[in-house]
Amino acid sequence: MANINPIIRVEHVRKIYNSGKGKTVEVFKDLNLETYRGEFLAIVGPTGCGKTTLLNLIAGFDKPQSGSIYVDGVKINSLPDDELAKFRSRKFGVVFQSNNLIPSLTVFENVELPLALNGVGKSVRRRKVEEILDAFWLKSYADRRVSTLSVGERRIVCLARAMALDPEIILMDEPTDFLDPFTVDLIIASLKGKMMEGKTIIATTHHGRLSREANRTIRLKKKLP
Repeated sequence: MANINPIIRVEHVRKIYNSGKGKTVEVFKDLNLETYRGEFLAIVGPTGCGKTTLLNLIAGFDKPQSGSIYVDGVKINSLPDDELAKFRSRKFGVVFQSNNLIPSLTVFENVELPLALNGVGKSVRRRKVEEILDAFWLKSYADRRVSTLSVGERRIVCLARAMALDPEIILMDEPTDFLDPFTVDLIIASLKGKMMEGKTIIATTHHGRLSREANRTIRLKKKLP
């Protein structure tokens, strides 16, 4: 653990979803969590226990009914949407279960896209993308269209793209689940690589291998209906 000060604090968070027909589902009643700078935190638990919801709350894609979520001292659930979007783009790299890559673009173009959208010049973009692709063993894939890649290859591209803007915090939703052992090894090696040094990593998983690599593991329980 690189720093005793938490970069993320979740305080007394309550999260409820409307399940339809006037019924509600309480995912979290009084959730408290601290994550520290440079820590690799694994979140494990059965399907439906709130793992993805927790990541969405931390990134500000979702908001709690009550409680507070602080990221680097900023209460993100009180930020206006435009300020939150800018803050998220600076602080977070997010790897979703659905990869959100653009299939018609190449691997290079997909990794380059966040840089282009943030106004980074072409020569700087090229240098940065080449560095990232090399770090994630994707150099030979640069000109491949994403539509031609396997599920595991797309997961690695997603992780590479998440690093494009050099975020402090990486959020990953089940990045190694349902992948072959070789691809799992590649992703874990990527997370331990030089480019990830000092990053705060939070990953949800069912995969024992990934949780064993983490500095700390927390377990969420699914409430009975």
